[in-house]
Amino acid sequence: MTPSLSQDPIVALNQVLSEVIDVVLDVKQAHRKVPETHALHSKLDRLFDDVRTWARLLVDEDAALGVSPLTRMPSVAGRKPPNLWPETPSDEDVRRVIDDYLQRLEQHVAIALAEQQDDAARAVLADVELGLLAHRQALGEL
Repeated sequence: MTPSLSQDPIVALNQVLSEVIDVVLDVKQAHRKVPETHALHSKLDRLFDDVRTWARLLVDEDAALGVSPLTRMPSVAGRKPPNLWPETPSDEDVRRVIDDYLQRLEQHVAIALAEQQDDAARAVLADVELGLLAHRQALGEL
């Protein structure tokens, strides 16, 4: 999904939510590919917990704004993620792909923050933005 210049705060918020749902699926797939004994596995554990939390917070924010996001996008069950690694990937391959997805999510968050007028939505997006920075930094340290 390409970042939109819609200038609609709710659309922008839901684009972030849609990206977060995609990242949940991607991180889940990455988590299965990386052996538990590798340092990347524990970083993916923490990232998975955070992206699930972000999804919940964004859904709650939509509800507070009177919007049902799943009327505008497919649920997790309705998505078919690509097989990112048909073979056994190296940790570096996994790290690079996940970092690319996090970078794309950062772009969506930046657009949504710029368009958002609701203080609670801005706070949720700012938390997601800080979390993304922390996770991208942690992945870069491997």
